[in-house]
Amino acid sequence: MSLPPALSALETGPSSDGQAWLVGQLARPPTELRAALAVILPGLARRIGREGLSGRVEHAGAEADLSAWRRCDAAGLRVLAAADPVPDSAIVDLFLRGDLEERTILLRAATLRPLSESTSRLLDEVQRSNIVAHLEAACLDSNLLARSVDVGLLSRDRFDRLVLKAAFNDLPLDRMIGVAARPGPELSRMLQGLATEREAAGRSVWRDTCRLAAGAPVPGTVARVLGDLEHGDAGRRLAAAQALVLLRRPDLATFARERIAREDKPDVRRALERALAS
Repeated sequence: MSLPPALSALETGPSSDGQAWLVGQLARPPTELRAALAVILPGLARRIGREGLSGRVEHAGAEADLSAWRRCDAAGLRVLAAADPVPDSAIVDLFLRGDLEERTILLRAATLRPLSESTSRLLDEVQRSNIVAHLEAACLDSNLLARSVDVGLLSRDRFDRLVLKAAFNDLPLDRMIGVAARPGPELSRMLQGLATEREAAGRSVWRDTCRLAAGAPVPGTVARVLGDLEHGDAGRRLAAAQALVLLRRPDLATFARERIAREDKPDVRRALERALAS
């Protein structure tokens, strides 16, 4: 497996000792490295460190925002690439046997590795997990979900349920690369149902509900958008204004004009202006 230049050239060690250790591991023959993965991965966070990275990479159809990555995540990807081909069964076994840190590293690596059966299995494990950090590692800051559904690795139902899980945990849509461009009516119904349940329980509603539902509107979508235009939370108003752009309903322009005259948040005003222009 080839690596994005931004990662293959990265100095991943916080110290000369950590970097020297990693270079030594990467120099081992692939067969030897594969056999040692269960020993190498647990030591990455300690040896390489958890310092954050920066930048954005695109490679072989995969995209990732490295500002969500740590140095140990990048080192994990490099080790796995040097050990290729790593069987899908071995990747899954490493994940199931790994601790929270190892699982995070494997999930980050999966976002830039070629799609395979192990990708599907790891996403299933994330769906069952209650560890938000693992949900973020797999579903946010990359286009892994979008890539997986586009090639049929994920069914539309599984894709919808992972997005719904992110919404349930109040994770922002903007960090799910490509998801906003893949709305669906069933996903809209699920998100609106979640919003209704939360409102009934007196809990906060996912801010991006209207924005994503407007891409594939179902009964109740327009009413929710118009209601959120008057919401006290500026984030909800912004998502509703962005939803108006997606809905492209001239009959709703009156509501945008009426709101813009009273809107005090510049970003919401700009979104309302775009809605009127569209």
